[in-house]
Amino acid sequence: MIELRRISAKYAKPGMVLGKPVYDNRGHMLFDVDTKLSEDSLKTLALYGVGEVLIDDPRVMDVVVQPLIPSEIEAQAAQALRQLMTETQASKTAEPMLLEEVKKPIFSMTRGLFPDVMGEPNASGCASLQDYNFAQPAKVAGMSLLMGRRLDYPMLKLAPLGVAALLMNVGYAMLPHIAMEPSVLDKPGALTEAEFAEVKKHPEVSSEILAKSGKFAPEVVEAVLQHHEHWDGTGYPKQLKKQDISTFARIIAMCDTYYALVSRRPHRRAYLPHEAIEFVMAFAGDMFDPELAQIFSKEVPLYPTGVTVRMNTGEVGIISDAHIGFVGRPAVRIIYDEDAAPVKNPYDIDLRTTEHQQKLIVEVLAY
Repeated sequence: MIELRRISAKYAKPGMVLGKPVYDNRGHMLFDVDTKLSEDSLKTLALYGVGEVLIDDPRVMDVVVQPLIPSEIEAQAAQALRQLMTETQASKTAEPMLLEEVKKPIFSMTRGLFPDVMGEPNASGCASLQDYNFAQPAKVAGMSLLMGRRLDYPMLKLAPLGVAALLMNVGYAMLPHIAMEPSVLDKPGALTEAEFAEVKKHPEVSSEILAKSGKFAPEVVEAVLQHHEHWDGTGYPKQLKKQDISTFARIIAMCDTYYALVSRRPHRRAYLPHEAIEFVMAFAGDMFDPELAQIFSKEVPLYPTGVTVRMNTGEVGIISDAHIGFVGRPAVRIIYDEDAAPVKNPYDIDLRTTEHQQKLIVEVLAY
């Protein structure tokens, strides 16, 4: 457990002290806990596309930020996927040994959710354009596992869900316009009709790779094939509707969209967590299973613990408890009053209570 404040890496400043180690998207530690950031440190964070950092802040030394999936395990999953896709692209075949290696970090993630779910899901996306195709599926896997856990999946059913999420795009390695540099996915503008047709091949190619290997359960292959189907039948490749889409695929589709939105892309900025959740909820019943969307909205905090926010009163505070399950009503530690003056003794307000029901979060700061 960590006691600190959460900020986007782009807002980090020299002199700040890390309250948690920082890893790159290959699982290598860049900086250990208690590292005092310097100008060179900030350049390293930018170079490796680090999205957020957790820093010591005396105003919230009693606030606990506990990640659902440790960042080092998430990075291990991304690195295993990177190696698989790189080798598959080079040899035009998926090596059985590498397919097995990809499962190991998912098993670690799964075991960490038993007997009880502890901590908040990672609400931040991928800040690195170069690592997106590997880091984003690793994040989707973690969130999908949380959703499956909330549906009371036993461990033996849960792990295949995470594996399907991690491998949903493995077919990219076999599609030249995506695998080769520059990839059509890295275009700063909209894809042409021909380019989008190429992208739409990846669910079938991905599922074929898994099926031919003989190493994956049918529900994994099915989920990978269907993860771009929409609840209303407007998805691809088969235009399936509602319960005709596997539950695994419906979960992955929602988590995939969320992490795509909160990640930096060539054509747009990254959405903030509350903006991405609002998108998911807006398309519940169209793109997404509405019942699963309701569960999702209660599991992913609009305002993660440690984030700095501005209230409609003008007060500024740090989220001291995300209150998972109470959508948009966290506890906030007030550090600046309505006149922007520092509060000598910061104090918490609980937005769930009647006393503070008129108070709203109107802006996320330094994130």
